[in-house]
Amino acid sequence: MANTIELILGNKIYSGWKTLNVTRSLEDMAGQFSLGVTVKHGDSPRVLMPGQSCQLEINGQRVITGYVDTVETRIDDERTITVSGRDKTGDLVDCAAIHGKGQWRNVTLETIAKDLCKPFSVVVRWEVKTASAATVFKQWQIEPGETVFDNLSRAARHRGVLVTSNALGELVFTTAGTEKAGVLVLGPADSQGVKIQTIDTYLTWVDRFSLYRVKGSNAAGGLWGETQTPAQSTAINIDVRDAEITRYRPTIILADDNLTTAKGNARGSWEQKRSLAHGVTATVGVTGWFKPNSQLWQPNERVTLNAQPAGLNEKELLIVSVNYTLDNDAGTVTKLELMPRDGFNEPAQPEPKINDGMWK
Repeated sequence: MANTIELILGNKIYSGWKTLNVTRSLEDMAGQFSLGVTVKHGDSPRVLMPGQSCQLEINGQRVITGYVDTVETRIDDERTITVSGRDKTGDLVDCAAIHGKGQWRNVTLETIAKDLCKPFSVVVRWEVKTASAATVFKQWQIEPGETVFDNLSRAARHRGVLVTSNALGELVFTTAGTEKAGVLVLGPADSQGVKIQTIDTYLTWVDRFSLYRVKGSNAAGGLWGETQTPAQSTAINIDVRDAEITRYRPTIILADDNLTTAKGNARGSWEQKRSLAHGVTATVGVTGWFKPNSQLWQPNERVTLNAQPAGLNEKELLIVSVNYTLDNDAGTVTKLELMPRDGFNEPAQPEPKINDGMWK
C-alpha cells in the first residue's frame, strides 16, 4: 500500500511530497520535519509561507502539530520547494520565559509549566505516576534570560522527570517508557522480529569517567541566615565508580543542596548510567515507518535488539529518537536511536534553597 504524506494548512491539504525527514526525540522538546517537492516551471506553486500553523500526517497518523518555520525555493531547470518546521513546543525552545514577577511559591511543576505555556497555546500533559514528582516547589523563579525550555528542563530535574513533546504539539512530562515495541533482528527476518537493514554502533569514552564524586553539605546555610562558605558547601563527598573506565578519569558533581549518603549515591549512580547510555548507542535502520501492528515507531518505547554480528544480543534498550525518511535512493526508512533505559531514570535533585535571610 502506498504511503500518504499530507501537510495540512488550515483547510488545505498538500500532498505529493517526494522527500520527507521527520525526527521525534525523547531528549528534545520539539519534533521537527522537512518536506520536499519538485515542480515544473509551468506549474503554479501553492502559497506556502513561514509562520503558518500546520499538521503533518503519515497515512492518517499525526507526526507533527506546529508551525512552518522555513520555506526554501531553488530554481534551475525545475522548481524545488522545501518546507520545514517544528511542533508548537518549538516556541518554548526559542522564546524567553515570562510570567508576572518571575517567581512562584508553593506550586507544582505542572502548574509552573501551565503558566509558562499558556501564552503559547501549548497544552501541558502530565504522564508521571510517581507521587513525589508532584511535590510543590516552596519557591521557584525564572533566571534572567532563560527560555521556557531552559526553565522547565531545570525544574524537571528537581522532580526526576523527563520533559518532551508529542505529535499533537503538547508538552509532555513523563518517565522512561516501559511499553514494548517489538524485537529487532539483524539477520533473516522471522515471525519473532523486525529485520534490521542497517546498524551503526557508537562506543565512546568521551564524557565517561572512572570516578563520579558528588560534593555537597548536610547543612542548609550558614549561621544567622548567611550563605555557606565554599568549604561548608562541599564538606561531604560521595564516590561512585565506573569499572569499565580503566584509567584515571575523575569528575565532580556539585549537589544543589543538603546531601545525604543515599542522595549522593543516587545522583552519582545516575550520572554514571547517563554517561554510559550516551557512550554505547546503536542506531538501527528498518524498512518502512510502521511497526508490525501498523502503528508508527515512537520514541520512549522498549525494544529487544538481537544483533549478534554487532556484539549485541538480547539487549533491552529504549528508543530515544525516531527518524522517518523518504528519498529516491533508500525509499521509506525509519532510523531508531537506542540506548540503555537506566540512563533516563534520573533521580530527583534536591530543590535549591533561596535564602531570604533571617530578618525577612
